[in-house]
Amino acid sequence: MTAINLFCFAHQPERLRPYELRGDTPLTPEALHATLFDEEMNATIFRKVARTCYFPATHMFLELIEQHRDQSSPFRVSFGLSGTFLDQAERFEPELIALFQRLAATGFVEFTGETYYHSLASLWDDQRAEFQRQARLHRERIKTLFGREPTVFRNTECLYNDGIGDAVQHMGFEGIMTEGVDWVLEGWRSPDYLYRTSNGLPMLLRNYRYSDDIAYRFPNASWEHFPLTAEKFAGWLKAETGDLINLMIDYEAIGEHIWENRGIFDFVRQLPAQLTQSHQLAFTTPTGAIRSLKPRGTLNVGPFATISWADLERDTSAWLRNEMQLFCFEEIRRMEDLILRTEEPEFIRCWSLLQTSDHLYYLSDKSLSDGDVHTYFSAYGNLFESFVRLQTAITDLRQAAIYHLSTQRAELGDAQRRQSPSTSADVAPHPAASNLAAMRPKARRARHSDTTEADARMREDQPPKTRAPRSRADASPDV
Repeated sequence: MTAINLFCFAHQPERLRPYELRGDTPLTPEALHATLFDEEMNATIFRKVARTCYFPATHMFLELIEQHRDQSSPFRVSFGLSGTFLDQAERFEPELIALFQRLAATGFVEFTGETYYHSLASLWDDQRAEFQRQARLHRERIKTLFGREPTVFRNTECLYNDGIGDAVQHMGFEGIMTEGVDWVLEGWRSPDYLYRTSNGLPMLLRNYRYSDDIAYRFPNASWEHFPLTAEKFAGWLKAETGDLINLMIDYEAIGEHIWENRGIFDFVRQLPAQLTQSHQLAFTTPTGAIRSLKPRGTLNVGPFATISWADLERDTSAWLRNEMQLFCFEEIRRMEDLILRTEEPEFIRCWSLLQTSDHLYYLSDKSLSDGDVHTYFSAYGNLFESFVRLQTAITDLRQAAIYHLSTQRAELGDAQRRQSPSTSADVAPHPAASNLAAMRPKARRARHSDTTEADARMREDQPPKTRAPRSRADASPDV
């Protein structure tokens, strides 16, 4: 019997406000999020997708679970929900959280571990401290909302190399999900088996051909297999001889990317019955597969060959290919020490939100089919606007953090002088105190300059700039 793991990933980024609407006043921790991020756009898009996908699709899965609950092969489904998705659901559609809690209560649903901010932090360095911070934060959030800790991890966009696998194993996860990339499976290997990492962590591999039949080719009238019916698709899967078929798709494909009038809901509704009627196939979850199947071999992915489920290359080039992407990636990474030294939760949260991979995805300059997909998902209309919004947000956050730390030092200096027996004439003024009010306006007038006073202060507050990545994969290392 072949097991079927149906996995849906839901995510929404925090989109950035236009630069010209942010104003010139110094950013306080309380004003950071409202200034940098476009709450109106985020609310509008989330509510739209909730109406077309999240609510109807989640209700459909609840109905399918109840319909097949008492059968010998009940319907099961697994979800990956990013932390930013959960945050927006609580702000804009709290009923959706309650709906997912109803799903969790059935006992036929599993939630995987993710990076909270859907970030590329796993590619930062070998220690992966920020990556682990976000993974633990997400694990705690899932446990709080749904009563169970995730036991299987799926990294942002299925990014994987052996170092990432080691970090995931170190955090106590039982397995990891990634892409069934052809070159990794060279020779006889198929994605339809359980494998292990170099350190023995079980690996679930996405069957991208079958997954993309549902998520991308389904509405394509020029596709040779159009229209795709549940009966036809089930027939293909029944002919497979592997242990496990991982069907992993974006949740938004159901109703948002593929509209209801194209038949996607009818296809999914009919699929469980078609798959299980012959008793050759049965639904499982990631943890169920790992605990019941035997690994068929070891797969190795080196640090300079990171794989993902994005674009035709299935590597890191969707986010780390051109100079704009690499520059912004490096700038965000360099801010880590500065932001953490503020010890302000809002600075850390906004910095984490800037790490969301979507911001770099919008900067892709790829062409042909990959370029079309990047353009479709872009929130800002063009590459230039995407770069301006991201780079100016990075600059604004950095200057706000410097301003905040300078204010703290000035206040500490004032307190020390008040406590000192020396007279004010004997105590030199704090070097930053006289410049606090002027710092923010100067930084904004010279935003694109590399020689401002603010930049000089920034260099004093941070370690020297690290080298540029030697390759796309060294940034650590269809759709």
